[in-house]
Amino acid sequence: MRNIPTDLLRTFITIIDLRGYRRAGEQLGRTQPAISLQMKRLQELLGTRLFSKDNSAQLTECGETVASYARQILALNDEMMLKLSKRENIGRLRLGIPNDYADHFLPQLMGNQSSMTADMTFDITCDLSHNLLRGLRAGLLDIVVAMTADGPAEGVFMTWKESLSWVGDNSEVPSTHEHKVGGNLRIVCYPEGCLYRRNMLTALQREGKSFEIVYTSPSLTGITAALQGGFGITALANRVIPPSLRAITSNSNLPQLGDAIVGIYVSTDKTRSAIAKSFAATLADMFASKA
Repeated sequence: MRNIPTDLLRTFITIIDLRGYRRAGEQLGRTQPAISLQMKRLQELLGTRLFSKDNSAQLTECGETVASYARQILALNDEMMLKLSKRENIGRLRLGIPNDYADHFLPQLMGNQSSMTADMTFDITCDLSHNLLRGLRAGLLDIVVAMTADGPAEGVFMTWKESLSWVGDNSEVPSTHEHKVGGNLRIVCYPEGCLYRRNMLTALQREGKSFEIVYTSPSLTGITAALQGGFGITALANRVIPPSLRAITSNSNLPQLGDAIVGIYVSTDKTRSAIAKSFAATLADMFASKA
C-alpha cells in the first residue's frame, strides 16, 4: 500500500485554491519548479494525471476525486495536530473577521470545532477589513479574514471572489426598491473604509447616479434594522445576506457592482504561526465548501 505525504496533498490543494503554480509557490515559500516536481511526484504515486495540462490548475476527473479526499485528509491531519497541542502551547487564538462574516459563519465554525478546540481560548475582533489587516501586521491578531479592493494583500493564505448584490427589505415591492427621496438614492452603509461602501459609491458615481448616505452603522445588525425600516438600500456579499433581507435583482436602474476579493491572512510570528496556520486551514476549508 502506497502512502501519500501530506505535504504533497497540501501543495496540491494550495494550487487549486490559489489557481496556479506560481501563486502556490509564493504562498508555500517554494519555487515554481519545486512545486512542479512535487506535483509530478504526487501523480507518480497516484498513478494518474491530476491536471489537464502541465502547470495548469485545471483538474481532470481524477484530480477532482483526489482533491475531495485530500481536503478530508488534511482536515483530519490538522485536527489531530490541534488536539495533540497542549494548552500552554496553543494559548489564545486572536481572530479578526468582518462583522457580517462573523454573524454568518462563526456560529457554524465554532460549533463544528468545539471538540477540536477544547484547549483553546479565542479573542474575536470584528472590524473593517483594512483595520483588521493593520492589526495583523502590528502583531495584534493571528488570523484575519479581510476584503481588499485590488487583488489580495501581501501574504495571503487563501483568496477567493465574492459576488455583491444590492440589498433591500425583504417585504419591499421591486418597483419601490430605489428608495429615492428628492431624486437621490438613499444609501445605508458601513463607515468609511468599508469595501461594500467603496464598491457602491464607485458604481453610482461611474454612472452619474445621485445619492445620499442616510444611515451609517458599524454592525450588520444596525444595517439590517435600517433596511427593514425602509431607510434605503445597501450592498452585501451574496452569501451573507440575512434571511430578513433580499437581493435586488429586478431593478435595471441600479448599476452593476464589482466582485470583492476576500482572503485569509495568517501571522508571520513564528511563535504563533503554527497553530494559526493549522486553524486557518480549517477556516479555509469551511469557506471553500460554502462557496
